[in-house]
Order: sequence, then structure tokens, then C-alpha cells
Amino acid sequence: MRHAKLVLPAAAALAAGAAGVALASGGPPPVTPPDPPPYTIVATGGAERTVHAPSRRTNATIDRAVRAARARGMPAAIAAARGEARTLGDASRLVPGAVVAVRRDVSPPGWWSGDEGRFGPGKWCGRIFVGRRTVRRADGTTRRVSRYRDGCQTPKDVSVRLTVTFAATPR
Repeated sequence: MRHAKLVLPAAAALAAGAAGVALASGGPPPVTPPDPPPYTIVATGGAERTVHAPSRRTNATIDRAVRAARARGMPAAIAAARGEARTLGDASRLVPGAVVAVRRDVSPPGWWSGDEGRFGPGKWCGRIFVGRRTVRRADGTTRRVSRYRDGCQTPKDVSVRLTVTFAATPR
């Protein structure tokens, strides 16, 4: 009984202190209203541009030429995405506005396309298959021979694929 008389006032004092700290700190956290639904249109666009082959073919010079061709193709890819966004907007009664986000579509990890490098991502130089022929030996037997050479090949053209997110307003 004696301990109950001491514990009860201590618990009351602790609760009053905690309430005082909560009120001094501004009370409970404010409740934010839910965000309005985002009005956006996501569209994809693509373009293809010719790669100007460098006079000296190395991995670095070919990579620079490919990057320059990609940079030339990006405005056309965004324009194609804007056209698709207009079509999607007409169907959904939304008017596409400013560009909110742009993402270049690339191959997933472990895969690559020829636009990223013939011998792997960013690798334009390597062992190139030249051909195969049949050789007749002096004893009359034949043998197939494959020929390879080391070299660098510049792609003729490169494609750019973009996913563009546009802000939209209802009609």
C-alpha cells in the first residue's frame, strides 16, 4: 500500500510532463491533405540518324561519332513523342503541356543492341569474321578454314528511343 501511494503520484507527474512536452513542441504532426491526382501523359518517341564515320577508327572516335549522332536524333525523338502525346491526349481529353521527365530507353543489364556497340556496350573494335572457305590439301583431302581480322566497324546509323512524360491539363 505504501508503494502505491508513491507510484501513483510519480506516474501522474510523468504523464503531465509528457503532455507538456507534446504541447510545447507544437502538438501532434499536421495531417496533410492527399495530393491531387497527377495529370501526366507518358509517350515514347524514336528517331534514326546517320553516323559520320571518323577518318581514324578507334574505339574512342567511333564512340564520339555515335554519341553525336544520338544527340542529333534526340530532338526528333522528342517531337515524335509529343505527337504521340497529342494523340493520347485527344483520346483521354487531356492537353499535353511542358516536358516533366525524359528517359532514354536502353537495353536491360546483360543485353545490348547493335546501337550500343558491336562487341558489347561501348565496344566498337574487336575480332571480325571475314569468311570461310574450303582448302584442298596436297593429299587430296579438304578442310574448311575460317578467317578473322581485328578491326573497328562504324555503324551506318543509330536509333534513339525516348520515354517522355508531359504535364497535362484537362480540357
